[in-house]
Amino acid sequence: MTARNLTTRAGVINPHQLFDLSQEDTDSFSHLKSVLADGQLFRYVESDRESANTLVERHFAEHFRKERAVAVANGTVGLRLALRALGIGPGHRVAVNAYAFIACAMAISATGAEPVPVDMGGSVLSMDADALEKSVGHLDAVLLVHVQGHALAAGPIRAVCDRLGIPMIEDVCQALGAGSSEAGAGRVGDVAVTSFQQAKQISSGEGGLVAGSDEVIERVYRLSDLGAVRQENGLPDWDHEDALIGDNLRMTELQAALVMDQAVRLEDTLARQRERRSRLRAGLSDIPVIESENPAEDAGSHTLVLARDTAAAEEFRVELARRGVLARPVWKKSWVEYGLYRREFASGAPAGPWPGKAVGLASRILSIPTSKYVTDSAVDQVAEAIAAGRQHLTQDR
Repeated sequence: MTARNLTTRAGVINPHQLFDLSQEDTDSFSHLKSVLADGQLFRYVESDRESANTLVERHFAEHFRKERAVAVANGTVGLRLALRALGIGPGHRVAVNAYAFIACAMAISATGAEPVPVDMGGSVLSMDADALEKSVGHLDAVLLVHVQGHALAAGPIRAVCDRLGIPMIEDVCQALGAGSSEAGAGRVGDVAVTSFQQAKQISSGEGGLVAGSDEVIERVYRLSDLGAVRQENGLPDWDHEDALIGDNLRMTELQAALVMDQAVRLEDTLARQRERRSRLRAGLSDIPVIESENPAEDAGSHTLVLARDTAAAEEFRVELARRGVLARPVWKKSWVEYGLYRREFASGAPAGPWPGKAVGLASRILSIPTSKYVTDSAVDQVAEAIAAGRQHLTQDR
C-alpha cells in the first residue's frame, strides 16, 4: 500500500498508527512466517521451533538491561502485574505523573492501592522530584510515565526513590527506544513496562512486556500464567508451594512473532521517524515546540506544541484537520480530573497538593504524529498546516 492509499483510508496524511502491516514487506517477516507455517499460536510451542514469546522476552530483557522479561496481554496489564509483583496492594500509595494516561492510575487502583498524582516540574514533560519527595503521607512505589516518544529524565526520581527506599517503575509504553541524557527509557527504574498496542513504536495490535529482576519477573510470569509453576516439561504445576492465584494474561505467538520481526528493525524505525521529525522541525522554523530533556534521542514519533488556551487548542486541531493533518490532545485532561477519580477520592480530590500545572496545561498540549511511512511531501504539508495555525500556539512554557 502506498502513502497515497494510506491517506485516503485514514483521512489524514499523518495517521497516528506508527506501524501498518499493509505497508510492510511481510516476506521479510521471518518470525511471523514461522508461526504461520507451523500453525501454533499458543505461547507454549509443541515443536522444535523456539517460542516467539521467549525470543521477545530475551530481546527486551537485554534492551532494558534487566535480568529477565515476560510478555503479557497489554501494557496496562503489565503495569498492574508489575505493581502486584512488587507487593503493592490495599493500603499502599503509589506516586504517578498527574500528566499521564488514565490507565496508569487505573493500574494502581486495580491493585487496591491509591494513586498519588505528582505535578510537572520545571519542564512540561517532567515529574517534579521536589514535589515527589514532599508528598503528603507515605509512598510505597513510584510510577514514572514517559510521554509520546519523549523520554523523561528519570535520574532525579530514582534518587528520591532510593532515599525513600521504595521501588520505581518506568512506563515506557509510549517511548520504546527513546532516551534521556542519562539513559534509555526503562533502564533506570527497577521495572520497565512497555506496550505493543496499535499506536506504539512496535505493534501487534495489543500486547505488552514487563522487564526487571529475576525474582520480580518470575512472580509476574506466574501471575499472568494462571499462577502456575512451570515444570521442566513446560506443564503447569498448581501443587507446587510457590503456585499462587493468578490470571490468564499471556501474549499469543502470533502477536509475539509480529513484535519480534519489528524489534530487530527498531533502530531503523527510530532513525526513519527521527528523520521525518527533523524535516518537520526544519519546516517549522521559529514555531515553538515542547522539547523533551534530550531531543536528539526522542523516538521521533510525535511533535508536541502548546496552545494558548483550551479553545485555541480545539481551533488549531480543527484548522489542521481541514488540511488533512492530524493534531490532537495527548490527553484531554489530567487523570485526576475525570469523574471516575473525582468519585474515587473521598473529598473529590487526591490527598496533598493539587497538580495545578498538569491540570492547567493538559488540554493545551497537542501532538502531531509523524510515522516512518509519511512522505517528504506529506511532512512539508504538515509543516505548512502548523505554520498556518501558529496564531493558536504560545511561546510560554
